[in-house]
Amino acid sequence: MTHNLISESTIDASIDAYLHGAKTGDVKQAKRLHEMLEQMLIGRELPEGQMWLTNHGREVLADMHAQLSKCDDCDERLRDVVLDAVRLGPRKGNWHDTSSFFHDLQIATTVANELCVQREEGLAQNVELAAQTIAEGGKFDLTPNQINAIYDAIADTVEGFKEI
Repeated sequence: MTHNLISESTIDASIDAYLHGAKTGDVKQAKRLHEMLEQMLIGRELPEGQMWLTNHGREVLADMHAQLSKCDDCDERLRDVVLDAVRLGPRKGNWHDTSSFFHDLQIATTVANELCVQREEGLAQNVELAAQTIAEGGKFDLTPNQINAIYDAIADTVEGFKEI
């Protein structure tokens, strides 16, 4: 055994390389990133030296934990958020079909308009109530939960959407 620590810059460069691949959807890179983080946590001895948890590694782990801890329900949204955090894949909002994106944007804009109506009526803005109102209107043939999820996905993806 070598007992020499692998240099921080070498470890951090590897994290960044695997992280970049994982964020682009490369499952093998995501797996390697998680394997590397595990090696860092346990201080695995490698031929190049001993792994150790760098500050950058701590930040990556903290980001994953923060994403997971934001899940407060146990439905499809929880599964999606957990898988996004674990795979570090592209966040919801990277639509592969532009027509789907525009349809979802139309739904989210309808919710935003309903929130404006609430504000104009002197009410507190409530996304769940807005989604319920839109669902009852039947324009999109979606449940309030589906409308709310689409609004959240757009609002989290499109910069400044929530501020509207």
